Amino acid sequence: MSLRIGFIGAGDMARHHMKTLLEMKEVEIASVFDINKEQCHKAAEETGAAVYDSADAVLDPARIDAVFICTPQFARGELEETAARKGIHIFVEKPLGLDLDVVRKKEQIVREAGIINSTGYCLRYLDTVRKAKDYLKGREVHLIQANRYNGSHPAKWWRTLALSGGHFVDAVTHQVDMIRFVSGEFHDVNARFSQSAIKRLDPEATIYDAGAITFSMKSGLIGSITETCMSNYHAGHDIKLFGHDFFVHISQNGITVEIVDNEQNITQTSKLDCYREQNKAFVQAVLSGRQDIILSSYADGMKTLAFSLAANQSALENRTIEL
Repeated sequence: MSLRIGFIGAGDMARHHMKTLLEMKEVEIASVFDINKEQCHKAAEETGAAVYDSADAVLDPARIDAVFICTPQFARGELEETAARKGIHIFVEKPLGLDLDVVRKKEQIVREAGIINSTGYCLRYLDTVRKAKDYLKGREVHLIQANRYNGSHPAKWWRTLALSGGHFVDAVTHQVDMIRFVSGEFHDVNARFSQSAIKRLDPEATIYDAGAITFSMKSGLIGSITETCMSNYHAGHDIKLFGHDFFVHISQNGITVEIVDNEQNITQTSKLDCYREQNKAFVQAVLSGRQDIILSSYADGMKTLAFSLAANQSALENRTIEL
């Protein structure tokens, strides 16, 4: 059976998805749309997909079985609802949006439609991250320290808070999601953000350039996340989980995991392409009708978004926000 997939959005991330999907013999990239005509035609040349002049034209169940929605978070409109109502299975890139109420309504429509759904939290599919999750089952974490330090995205929309949500919502979301995946749900968040260095780079930018976020989780543990999108000489993507009788360190965006306790001191580095594993799971889920193969559903992505948006609200209102 051939799985016909359409793409809405044909940027770099979309084309990486296409590349991994074309490695699967059961997949056909059938159609593509992007407002950037040059990108759209380039993607079509690389995949053999038909080019359409609107997202609605791509969302035709006579042409596709599933769709990858890879537009920026501010440009989703009603794509998910339209696909769901037409019975088209969906993969949606992270973050899912910028308005939690809107995303909640979308999640309900997706759930009630019964379609297979997945979101772009690819790091869950790394064997190292799953090893950390398995190890932590039944163990009591009392402290989490996480960080994400890297440079700024060049796109003007990304540096506009109302369009991207900022670095925390758009990028640090991966660390937020890994924390949820390996150690449970958040209870509250208190965040402070700054906006100083980025103004020297781009006076029109409205996103924050650094953040210090504290949180508690439903289990009772506490933690913190520090982040910046203005670190051009040091990159770091770490989550450290402390127990009274163990230590777990997930580093390099999940690529490496270190586990230390009285019986072991091991370090494992993943050789997997998390995007390939994620997309393989989506294809298998659609072909088999098994949502349980997916490690990050639309509902899961919504919960991660809820924490990120609550952090922005906390900073704006200068108070702790309960989830």
